[in-house]
Amino acid sequence: MGKRLLAVIIVFAVAVCLFGCMFLKPEVLDGPGMEYVDSNYRTEYANTLPFDELEDYPYWAVVFLGRGAEGAANREYYIDKIFSSLSAEKIAQIKHFDFEGDEWYLVIPRYDGENLIIPTDNTKPTESVLSGEPFTVTCSSNIEIVDYYSGEHEFSPQIDENGRLICTGDIWDITEYEE
Repeated sequence: MGKRLLAVIIVFAVAVCLFGCMFLKPEVLDGPGMEYVDSNYRTEYANTLPFDELEDYPYWAVVFLGRGAEGAANREYYIDKIFSSLSAEKIAQIKHFDFEGDEWYLVIPRYDGENLIIPTDNTKPTESVLSGEPFTVTCSSNIEIVDYYSGEHEFSPQIDENGRLICTGDIWDITEYEE
């Protein structure tokens, strides 16, 4: 009788291990705080733009500011316009990087993470922009901007023969072009 009781206990224990969880009430995983909200992963800067309204999934919003003095003047205009809801201290933190060119761009990363500005001609060292902060850059198609945080996305800011930003799926062109 002892072996039979032991066999019954073993069978019962195995059955509980295999099927016992089936009778527990499952946890609800889509309650508050459990669903993905893209804006929670973006910076204050990126949240000034309507990324959630886009069908595509760009990693950067980019403005072609212009060439030379026009680009320098448009830098202030666009920064004041886009980031008007942010404090003067936050706006003052927007850095500028000069990579020896006359094309001016404002780059707004979608996510909070590190972006690298890599010169393709090796004339200057790589620059790092931490925490997904926006920045302006002057260049002449001689840099790549890389986002390793969100899965190794990269682009090289360039304009076409009509003076319009060349876009890929990773770029959202927010430039105000004159018609």
